[in-house]
Amino acid sequence: MKTTFLMRITLLLFVLAISFACNKENNIAPEPDNGLLVQTNRDEYQKLMAARETFDGTPFEIKNIDRTGNTLKIQVTGAGGIENYKVVWDGSLMLSYPVQARLVVGYDAPDGVQDAMLHDYTLEVDLQKLFGSTANASEVIVHVSNGSKKQDTTVDPNGSTSNPK
Repeated sequence: MKTTFLMRITLLLFVLAISFACNKENNIAPEPDNGLLVQTNRDEYQKLMAARETFDGTPFEIKNIDRTGNTLKIQVTGAGGIENYKVVWDGSLMLSYPVQARLVVGYDAPDGVQDAMLHDYTLEVDLQKLFGSTANASEVIVHVSNGSKKQDTTVDPNGSTSNPK
């Protein structure tokens, strides 16, 4: 009887631990990291992904993605300043081996500002800081999408990239 009680308590603690570990939804970074807003927000992720079908804002290009350890460097060419870009994680990890995560790069033009000149920026994301204790970032495959058009790139833990169709 005592063993059954301990097993139930252990199972309950395990379920609670998983629930809290996977619930990073809608946690917005309190301040930009080096001018770049990085956030966890499923609703914002879905909004950016849906908007790219009929995007009418300022489009940008993801020129290259480089991954070294837990640092993801996304090179973009577009208008505005780096403070107008954001990287949004949907907050979920796909339970596969290895684990996978989805990010989207978005761009918000300031009201009334028109910048036709293109600039090159490197958006730097600390994956371990983003995922926290939810996952070991060095083992996660990351899918990066462009929020202004259909352009997707997959980055493996070893740094190799591919563009799935």
